[in-house]
Amino acid sequence: MEVFFVLLVVFLVVFLYFLFTGTPKGTKPRPPTQPSAPPKRSAPSNGGGAGYVRKNLAHLPPQRSARATPEKASIDPSIYLHSDKWDELLVPDDQGMPNLYLQRHSDELWLTEATTGLLVNVGNRRLRRMGIWTVKVRGVNYHEAAVRRGAFQPGAPVRLLREPGNEYDKNAVAVYAAEADEQCGYFNKAMAAGMAKVIDSGAPLHAISLAGGSPGALTEHGLNIKVLAASPEIVAHLFRRRPI
Repeated sequence: MEVFFVLLVVFLVVFLYFLFTGTPKGTKPRPPTQPSAPPKRSAPSNGGGAGYVRKNLAHLPPQRSARATPEKASIDPSIYLHSDKWDELLVPDDQGMPNLYLQRHSDELWLTEATTGLLVNVGNRRLRRMGIWTVKVRGVNYHEAAVRRGAFQPGAPVRLLREPGNEYDKNAVAVYAAEADEQCGYFNKAMAAGMAKVIDSGAPLHAISLAGGSPGALTEHGLNIKVLAASPEIVAHLFRRRPI
């Protein structure tokens, strides 16, 4: 009985000790409880995305739609006359006329092979064998004011003027709008060498714009100007399906 009483006293003493002194040495304290994070708030619903835009973005100016440029636009090669057909089809007919005509495509006039309906690029050298001189005018960036003032819309007549005293090229051929006094650019040197001989010979020549803008306006192609020159008879022949 005395032993039981002694054990009870010891138990009470130990219990009271821990009660008033806290965690015993050698034991890890419990980590403090972390407060729970507040729930994330979602954007208020406004009856769908379109309704939200109308309500909250209506004051903004309309956005311009993306528009492909000639440099970035995808090109379908199937619309052009393939090189393996050039020798066969790009030749004069029995009357000495090219089997070509002009049609409008992408805001330009394009030479088109009559039997296939395929386009022929202005840089094709075989055109010269048929008496057709076509070129993309060079140096237009240096004559932007003249380009903007001139009438270079597709089909508009243009003037070609020789510059035999040009210090950079004795065969220089300058391009002018029909009623302009300032050139908009030049034929490239390779084309100018042959074109200069035709002009110097005094042969009748008619030149038109294939690509360009009206006075005061530029097309989506910017300062791009393309020119075609040939005898008046050939030019009329090329326009037989699309009279000027």
